[in-house]
Amino acid sequence: MRKEAAGGASHGVAVQLGGHSSPWQSPPDEGDLVLLAQIHGQSIDRHVYTQTLIVGTREDIAARRYNALEFEQQV
Repeated sequence: MRKEAAGGASHGVAVQLGGHSSPWQSPPDEGDLVLLAQIHGQSIDRHVYTQTLIVGTREDIAARRYNALEFEQQV
């Protein structure tokens, strides 16, 4: 899976739960939104490096209202 996700680069595939995002374009976890997860890399096209960010309010995350979360993919 690592090879498909990041061309074999072990430093390029990571999942972060919580904390603060390290976005390439613009941080989605601002204001009332906090980071739930950040996923580096993908396994569709190893030549396109992506980062997926999942954010929501603390209340929605604590109540497990996953349909209220926001997803953003940065390329």
